[in-house]
Amino acid sequence: MNWLDTERRYGPVSRALHWSMALLVLLMLASDWWMEELEALSEAAAMDLHQSIGMALLALLAFRLAWRAVNRGRPILPAHWRLAARLGHLALYALLLMIPLSGLLAAWGSGEGVTLFGAPLIAAGAEIEWLEEAFEETHELLANLLWFVIAGHVLAALAHQWWLGERSLQRMT
Repeated sequence: MNWLDTERRYGPVSRALHWSMALLVLLMLASDWWMEELEALSEAAAMDLHQSIGMALLALLAFRLAWRAVNRGRPILPAHWRLAARLGHLALYALLLMIPLSGLLAAWGSGEGVTLFGAPLIAAGAEIEWLEEAFEETHELLANLLWFVIAGHVLAALAHQWWLGERSLQRMT
């Protein structure tokens, strides 16, 4: 089995990273809803789950970027699409980095600390109100912006599939 991408198809590692990150990102973007619906969990337990998934996403992003640097068999795009694809992916990667980092800073500012599935990553400490407020707002703004970037990503994939006939969805599934 070829683990690397080819010009015709993304490899199993790239596909697994893409779809697992997509699922976790959508789960996180919907966390306002599911955190309220999980009445059985305390607010602290729900926040631990939110933070833990966020840290898992950050780790997957680091692995994805390392994999992307090693794995050079991606499809070659026409020149007029190349810049748009690069900017779109740069926006996705930047947001996927900045959202968890802003969440970490907001949590640090709250004084409540950060946990990873119950294990402390950042110990609880004194509240730093300005830090919490600034990065809570930033975290929410970036998450809302991510919805638009994801919509652009999905629309581009559908355009490549159906309008341009490039069968891009088959390469990623």
